[in-house]
Amino acid sequence: MKKSFLVLFSFLMFACNSNSSNEVILPENEEIPLTKEEEIIKIYNESVLPLFKEYSDTEIPTQFKIDKNDLGINAGAAFGYVEVSQGLVNLTKEDIQLFALTHEVAHIVTIKQARLFDLQGSIPKGTVTNDYKKAEYLADLIAIHLIKTKQNKEFNLLTSNFPFLLDLLGATTFTHPSGSDRINCINTYLENTLVTSNEIALKNTFLNIWQME
Repeated sequence: MKKSFLVLFSFLMFACNSNSSNEVILPENEEIPLTKEEEIIKIYNESVLPLFKEYSDTEIPTQFKIDKNDLGINAGAAFGYVEVSQGLVNLTKEDIQLFALTHEVAHIVTIKQARLFDLQGSIPKGTVTNDYKKAEYLADLIAIHLIKTKQNKEFNLLTSNFPFLLDLLGATTFTHPSGSDRINCINTYLENTLVTSNEIALKNTFLNIWQME
């Protein structure tokens, strides 16, 4: 009986040791690395959404979609969801991802922000700058303002990457200003913050874009 028990015990010990050799044991407190998709969703949930808390009466997108077939760096937002390209997901610069996502959500709150500045109606068309281009300038402005005032570390990293962002934004089209024009507009706001408050600089730059010819 004792001999049988010892043989069985030895077999069980061998089986346990064999199984455990195939297991990956993580050190205590070590987190499982996130996938690129999980990382950008985390940026959206933990960094972008909190920026828009002051727009509580506006429906901010909470659903996240990824277009795996789009390898360009693109993003868009609508009421209910935000969609990004696989190219943006693959980008290694988190500050650029943050700006792109914040810019898209900023489109949704642009009219709300305009009303806060006592501007009524939709974005007006200028004789030189159409309303599509004005919308891009305004979304850039809201995005950079929110990041500057609420995420200083990311803001400093983003400004150091302005040359990369300029190239990324590309040339002018019917609906989008050129990257250089957009960066210049952002820099106008930033220069204004040096001589006045962030909020006044936001308002003055917003009004100037709204009234562009």
